[in-house]
Amino acid sequence: MSELAFLLLLFGLPAAIGFYMARRRGKNPLLWGLLSGIFPFFLVILRMQHKPLDNKNAPPQ
Repeated sequence: MSELAFLLLLFGLPAAIGFYMARRRGKNPLLWGLLSGIFPFFLVILRMQHKPLDNKNAPPQ
């Protein structure tokens, strides 16, 4: 049972984080979740592609 928990933490956790981050950024969550689960480096790529939302409370310029 501990092997299964280890595999879930090793592959499942990065995949879930990649899925969530891709959904928030408007990208294909299944593809990015799969890529992040196999190669966690893709989480860094998703993090770097973040575009901040416009601040609607800021005065117009």
